[in-house]
Amino acid sequence: MRIFVLLSLIFLTMPVAPRAQAVMPGGGGKPQKENKIPISVPVTVSDREGRYISGLKKEDFTLYENGVEQNIASFSTYDEPVSIALLIDASGSTKETLEKIKDAAGDFIDLLNPNDKCLVATFDSEVRILNALSSDRKALKESLAKARTAEKEGSVLLRAVGQIAEKSFTNVPGRKVIVLLSDGKDFGSALTKNELLSRLEETDVSIYSIFYQTGLGFNKLTIAPDGTVKEGRESKPKEKKPEKKKKNYSILIPMRGDVYTEEDARLISKAFDVEAVNSLKEMSDITAGRFYQSDTPNLSGVFKKIAGELRQQYQLGYHSKEAAGDATVRDITVKVKRPDVVVRARGKFRAKQL
Repeated sequence: MRIFVLLSLIFLTMPVAPRAQAVMPGGGGKPQKENKIPISVPVTVSDREGRYISGLKKEDFTLYENGVEQNIASFSTYDEPVSIALLIDASGSTKETLEKIKDAAGDFIDLLNPNDKCLVATFDSEVRILNALSSDRKALKESLAKARTAEKEGSVLLRAVGQIAEKSFTNVPGRKVIVLLSDGKDFGSALTKNELLSRLEETDVSIYSIFYQTGLGFNKLTIAPDGTVKEGRESKPKEKKPEKKKKNYSILIPMRGDVYTEEDARLISKAFDVEAVNSLKEMSDITAGRFYQSDTPNLSGVFKKIAGELRQQYQLGYHSKEAAGDATVRDITVKVKRPDVVVRARGKFRAKQL
């Protein structure tokens, strides 16, 4: 009995082997927390002529993060429901075109599938949610009809896109799309373009932007196939006919030296338009959406193209293994095991701070 007690005491006083744990590189001794971050990647596939390729399966895709192949954990086709935010510029510059824009947007709502959901919002100096995500076509069109051009100056385009992408789509599953109609000009957002683009890298929201030109109308812009912005042939202002001199007396007031000439106004207008186009294109490119240019008579045709493309989109999902606190930008590459295809996919994501 004494021997048993003695052995028990010896066993209890022996040091316990520590559990193995991952440590930070460099011998810091602190455990490294590894998180599996779910990443959604919208993808469209077309041939060289722009015709969409349907019927692809999960096995046809290969997905890489920073050059390392990832396991595709989820796969869905264009038959899955989609959540769409219809975001319309209602600033003062749209006064002459808003009613036509609303008519075309109403036709777009009619093109949605029964299980799709749509949100209707406008922006001017403020962001206004006219109808939350809903499948009720009648309610959506009634809310759209209430959109009005703002009396107060301002166009918080950047804030509106950020708010919809980060707040309105929070915890919304499946495919998420913003259809943005705007002249691309922002006046009043505290958010900068680069800050917005950085935030969009954290989302799986695709942006389909439609640029329509407003302003002084000096510059008829066209978008070349390589994406560069060019002036059209009708960009030169028309020469004004000289007014007939009146016989009554007139007083000549000297003009200040800093008053803009018509040519100055034309150049300034063009610079704003080019920057606006580039902003919309960057938002669409970084989110695997698409950029369109249209005038109001052709908006219905553009909406039909977007509705058709949404039915040709695939959704891939994988889990990124990232250390907590890592906010680096990761490159995403998607390849399809077919020759002569064009693949458009989300190209980046940023691991959020946890």
